[in-house]
Amino acid sequence: MSSDPTSVLSDNGLSLVERFRRYRQKNREGIEAWVILTPIMLYYVLFAIFPVVVNVVASFSRWNGITAPEWVGFDNYVRYFTDFFYLEIFTNTALFTFGSLIISVPLGLVVAVLLNQKIRAMGLYRSLWYLPAVTSAAIMAQLVSIFIAPYGGVLNSIISSLGFDPVIWTVNIWAMRVMIILFSVWRGLGTTMILYLAALQAIPDELYQAAEVDGAGAFAKFRYITIPMVRNMTLFVVITGIIAGFQIFEPILLISKGGPFNKTNTILNQIFNDAFINADFGLATTSGTVLGIVLLFASIFALRISRQGEA
Repeated sequence: MSSDPTSVLSDNGLSLVERFRRYRQKNREGIEAWVILTPIMLYYVLFAIFPVVVNVVASFSRWNGITAPEWVGFDNYVRYFTDFFYLEIFTNTALFTFGSLIISVPLGLVVAVLLNQKIRAMGLYRSLWYLPAVTSAAIMAQLVSIFIAPYGGVLNSIISSLGFDPVIWTVNIWAMRVMIILFSVWRGLGTTMILYLAALQAIPDELYQAAEVDGAGAFAKFRYITIPMVRNMTLFVVITGIIAGFQIFEPILLISKGGPFNKTNTILNQIFNDAFINADFGLATTSGTVLGIVLLFASIFALRISRQGEA
């Protein structure tokens, strides 16, 4: 008998190498699919699933990031939902999220309608409106800080020139809240505009032409054609806005520092503070888990509404 393993015959008279070659030819597409998908799946497991699992497990412990974690059960969650400090942070985040949505959604639709007209240099106008969305949030936050500086700031210089006393914006609760909301609108309006612009360009022109034949004006066409036709996009914009709003971080860290008196502090900013300033990774991961659950339910709710609208 030959010692060559390739010459070993199977029950049907074919060598193992021949059987493998035929199997590879028969399942070529499946093998290629697994070769392509395996690195992606490994990446997803290592950088998406594994961190989530570690985060959830760490939320049940007291851990400073250096010594061994101490298992505390649900103590972090009890503290999170009973401590007014964290409840206020959650309220602040919701306030900024829905406050910016109330302004940016209708304003983004109106801007998209205006930028959907056929006029000269329209591409330039669209680029200018979209520019804040691709500009670094850190740079924009620093620019806002220059404007609201208590002494020598642009806004206070204008107020003083009008004969009024300067405003110390950093200690004015509602002024800082409004500033954070306006910052969010300023930065996110370009994305909202682009999404609505794509939805508007998908509306058949025949609908508007038929409405004009029936004597409908610009407002009537906007109300009875444009708004209903962009309903699904509006839902998408709202849900993505909620997800983005609950992850607001840069303006809080660079403009308000969470003040005054914790009135502008948000979930992500407090996660940063708990983890890297207070060295309390247990509470930080608890906040991260709660935030993930909120965003998960928001996404599920959006999908259910979307499917009901398509039915």
